[in-house]
Amino acid sequence: MALSFDEVQELFNTLGVQSFGAALPEGRIHWTNADGETVAHGRCQAVLSWAAANDSIMWADHIPHFGKAGVPCLPAPDPDQPYEEGIDIERAQELAGQAASLANAQFLYAAPMGGGSQLFLAVRDFAAGAPEDDPDAEGRRQAATRAWAAARLQGVVTVIGEDRLTEAKTLLEGLVGQARQQAEYVVTGTETAERLEGLANQAGLWAESVQTDRDRVIYEMGIAAKVFGEDPA
Repeated sequence: MALSFDEVQELFNTLGVQSFGAALPEGRIHWTNADGETVAHGRCQAVLSWAAANDSIMWADHIPHFGKAGVPCLPAPDPDQPYEEGIDIERAQELAGQAASLANAQFLYAAPMGGGSQLFLAVRDFAAGAPEDDPDAEGRRQAATRAWAAARLQGVVTVIGEDRLTEAKTLLEGLVGQARQQAEYVVTGTETAERLEGLANQAGLWAESVQTDRDRVIYEMGIAAKVFGEDPA
């Protein structure tokens, strides 16, 4: 890769980067400063996710809701082993960096995903400043975010239905931070952001009760998934 993690951090410090936003199905990412101004942007492909809860990785092209949303992903090096536990963050970064380097990415970016988890993204076409305005971008971003929420909910419902309740609790706890992050950085100030804030609050309640009241949680999550999956137009 052209830039190492340290070199990227140094560049971001120079630009005053404080946070990021991404429209993953479009393969777009941007970074903002403390005033919320876009100071850099680029194209991205998802590489792998690392879960802090159990030191596990999942290669992005095997994450179900990524596939449904059309998120561009780098292929897993071993399609027969897309998920692996016992991988610490340093090793996860190493594996993601190797894949990004083979794809000739400019650099690897670790996007925080709540609860200490990270999504590694291969970045190319990086440029300082804001991208040119796209009048349809906001609508696509909101649609993609709603599809992400619906798929995420449906995935957890499947886990609950299989009585993997401890795993479901962990996923719901992670969803709290992920939904708030999407609301704050991806669909800021929109109706979808308000829905995501509500989802974050509800996910916390579901996490507390999923092991004792699974049927009610399944029912409520099914309704929420349907609402997010509907076209508000």
